[in-house]
Amino acid sequence: MRAKSIFLLPLLITFFSCASTKFEGKAVMTGRVSDPKGNPVPNYHISAGIGMEAMTDSGGIFVFRNTPSGNYHLRGFGNGWRGTDTDFYFHDRKDIVCIQVWPLDSLTDEISAMLDEEKFEEANSLLKKSRRGNEKNPLYECYQDLIRWCETKSDKARKNLISSLGKL
Repeated sequence: MRAKSIFLLPLLITFFSCASTKFEGKAVMTGRVSDPKGNPVPNYHISAGIGMEAMTDSGGIFVFRNTPSGNYHLRGFGNGWRGTDTDFYFHDRKDIVCIQVWPLDSLTDEISAMLDEEKFEEANSLLKKSRRGNEKNPLYECYQDLIRWCETKSDKARKNLISSLGKL
């Protein structure tokens, strides 16, 4: 019995040291950005802070090289897409960050409900989360003008909204 336990101890130590995937130093962090249907989202900008920035390729893949293990707050934006914020603990070289993003037009129901309840500040706040990358997007501008018109009911805001609708 004693001989078996002496043999098993090195085996268990080896198993648990191999099972631990945390790494020292730096590694490549990879990820994929997709829409709700699982389709890749190309040209989506991802930032992991401290100068770490990447753009997704045609397959929705982004790469950060020489990345130390640790916690990361990933932010993303892209023209025609909602912005995203997600936390990721990078501790395994094999991990792939999966980020799902929604198209900008998915804001319609949420903003409409907020405007119906006259929650203009909340609607503005929600829209601002997707501002980056969409500053010149006609739909984004239309949302802005719709919120402004609902809030003020001014003639200028109405004209801006009509103009924005014409650009869609």
